[in-house]
Amino acid sequence: MQRKIDSPIANDHSRKAAIAIARALIPSTEDMDGAGLRTVVHAENLVSRMAPVALGAWRQAHVALAEMARLTAGKPLHELPIDRAEALVDRWTTVPGIRSLLYALASVYKVAHFDLPDLKGGLRDPLRVVQTPERARWESQIVRGEDLDEEEIQCDVVVVGTGAGGAVVGRHLADRGHAVVFLEEGEHVRRHEFPGNFQSTVEQLYKNVFSLGNQMMMISQGRLVGGSTAVNTGTSFRAPRWVMDRWCEELQSDDFRPEAMDPYYARVESMLQVEPADVRYAGPPHAIFHRGAQALDWQVGTINRNAPGCRGEGMCDNGCPTDARRSTLIAYLPGALERGNMVFSGVRADRVLMSGGRAVGIEGLALDRKGRPVRGKDGKDKRIVVKAPTVILAGGAMATPQFLLKQRLGNSSDQVGRNLTVHPSGPTVGRFDEIVDGHKFIPQTAYSHQFLKEGIMLLSAHADANMMPPVVPLLGRRLMEVFKHHRHLSCVGFLLADSTRGRIRVAPNGGTMLTYNLTKTDVARMQRAQVLLADLLLAAGAREVYPGMLPGMTIWDKRGVERLAARKVAAGDFLLTSYHPLGTARMSPSSKGGVVDLDHAVHDVPGLFIVDGSTVNGPLGVNPQLTIMAFATRAADRIALRID
Repeated sequence: MQRKIDSPIANDHSRKAAIAIARALIPSTEDMDGAGLRTVVHAENLVSRMAPVALGAWRQAHVALAEMARLTAGKPLHELPIDRAEALVDRWTTVPGIRSLLYALASVYKVAHFDLPDLKGGLRDPLRVVQTPERARWESQIVRGEDLDEEEIQCDVVVVGTGAGGAVVGRHLADRGHAVVFLEEGEHVRRHEFPGNFQSTVEQLYKNVFSLGNQMMMISQGRLVGGSTAVNTGTSFRAPRWVMDRWCEELQSDDFRPEAMDPYYARVESMLQVEPADVRYAGPPHAIFHRGAQALDWQVGTINRNAPGCRGEGMCDNGCPTDARRSTLIAYLPGALERGNMVFSGVRADRVLMSGGRAVGIEGLALDRKGRPVRGKDGKDKRIVVKAPTVILAGGAMATPQFLLKQRLGNSSDQVGRNLTVHPSGPTVGRFDEIVDGHKFIPQTAYSHQFLKEGIMLLSAHADANMMPPVVPLLGRRLMEVFKHHRHLSCVGFLLADSTRGRIRVAPNGGTMLTYNLTKTDVARMQRAQVLLADLLLAAGAREVYPGMLPGMTIWDKRGVERLAARKVAAGDFLLTSYHPLGTARMSPSSKGGVVDLDHAVHDVPGLFIVDGSTVNGPLGVNPQLTIMAFATRAADRIALRID
């Protein structure tokens, strides 16, 4: 039975308008079902859960577009025959202002529509049946906040977050005999409990923030025990040498030169069992990337991953169903929990407890499985208090600065929330004669650092089958024609070392407000990256190439690449996502220049440390997980010296 929703498109007129627009954007064909009422309702649910503040704009956009049809057709869009409505919407894609609105609506409708089960010609695979694993003894040390009998706990160290920073620093301190409590806002999700499809995963396991500026980009971080390490591709790169040289200059220390950082990286790589991806499970996307790069005489390699024994389930971003990827839940937390330390899941840290100007613990709020506050026995919100002389914030580069700003803590430098880099990444898709079926293999296995010093990393980066339509910026009949051949599509992407510096603030409603404006330099480099990817796919034998840029275009040959290179572009013309925010509580030897010192101690607050991506001065130009974990390993050594 379908759950009743408070629809953002409530009246009959606007509902009809939404259906007409959705049908024009995703029309029915002989081979595939197009959009309809189910798509519209599914999209409404998606908007209402991911961006409730946008519901009013969502409603107004549909009504405005439908009424705009009166200017040329004499009737609102939903009263026109389907073919006339499609033709009119197709014409609107050439009008800059309207085009942006249409593509924004289309991106939501594509996600909603192709995520529907039982579509004729649908792309969504049946959810895999995963065997329930036996419960390990250490898992009894993970307790939900709402199930705690005691609401005040004493320990040596309290760590907020269980991802690449928190789990690593906490594990190493536990190894030294310190009593550690981890607080995690998300749930403990075991391998058979992952939703397995994109929409449910994004809603349940990620925290998503949209940037405000000249490019609206979704920036995602994991919200579960293990953090983003439990829902990423496992790609494991060390920071380039020139990035470490920059750190040494910025931090006025040789502690971050490659020779000094090597032992920390090595310890992490050993714990994660990092090794090159097994190309037997890389499939055609790997072969296509290598073929194209070699034809162009570019450097090409196989990506190192923290996933020994991976057999290419193709579901990395939705959670690994075999536990092959060694997230912190697999590689780090068990060792700490086996010693009697605890994880309290479903607890959102609200404030640092202070006494005599010193941090002495964390007060948090117990949440139910839907993220809502739990009532205690007194009828009030249930509070969890953890008292500890050492407090470590490790919620990530989005959550940590917001936490500090709300409490007005640790910001004498005025650097909290500033200096944000995000590694914008964008796709390009090619259609080949061969069957690719990229969603059945390891998503990322091949890369080229040929242009890394320019700030451009190129990778094979295949999406789930039902997420490929949003990656291809085409609409209407052309979109459906391309996806008749969906098994022949292969996706590659770029990762940009951005020169932009964004900022995180606290929004009036208490949420996160992220401002980020791409520079002209970044826009030019992204256009170059799209040209390079188109060259690579054509060199690999693609019949057609679809760059991740608006408006959508199709490239058949070198002349098309030249048109792409000559095209006038703006920041908002690119399809971008990000999973790598860094730098929002920057490290600095001076209390005037940053938030934490070189030991990760907050300059203004004794007893308080930050160990996550917010202290890593970005960008790196490569996936930062390994670097955040290396920093956390180093931080554990430094914090232990202070404690002892």
